Amino acid sequence: MQVTSQLIHYRKLNHFTQNTLAKRIHVSRQTISNWETGHTYPDIQSLLLLCDLYQISLDDLIHDDMLTIKARSSLKHTRRQILAGIICILTAYGSLIAMKWFPFLLCVMLLSVATTLGCVVLISLFSRTRYLETNTYREILGYLRTGSVPPTHHMTRLRKNLLLIGGAILGIIIGLALTSVIAVYWLHWSMF
Repeated sequence: MQVTSQLIHYRKLNHFTQNTLAKRIHVSRQTISNWETGHTYPDIQSLLLLCDLYQISLDDLIHDDMLTIKARSSLKHTRRQILAGIICILTAYGSLIAMKWFPFLLCVMLLSVATTLGCVVLISLFSRTRYLETNTYREILGYLRTGSVPPTHHMTRLRKNLLLIGGAILGIIIGLALTSVIAVYWLHWSMF
């Protein structure tokens, strides 16, 4: 957390010792020490007292920490979406495989639900990256680490569209190939 360095910076900038600062905001010297070493985090009342004492805004004191918290939250959400997408893919192919033992209609319904949920998850992931205007995996990782998109060269609209179309075609080919292999070799369906 960046607030530890901010606390030390503003305390020294105002020429306070830990004891002096502790007396000014009515906490123990050990509490100040714990904040500055990162063992504990100041409560909101203490943060507001520090901001008032130093004549700074709360944003000045904890801005970097808020970016870190947002990035971690975004990372958790993105990981959950990726996991949900993987589960949908596995469920879809699992329902195809299960057609050998379970009723056809039940398996088709499960397949429909899995593919629909998978599409919703993918659209959500695409909209998140488009909202952040991230183009590459490196930019997404940079955003998740720092909370901002690192400055890099941006792809042209044509290149983005070509990559999207190419990825979609590749996905369709892989999906059709896997589905055909399962249908012909596992379920013994005839394609003709």
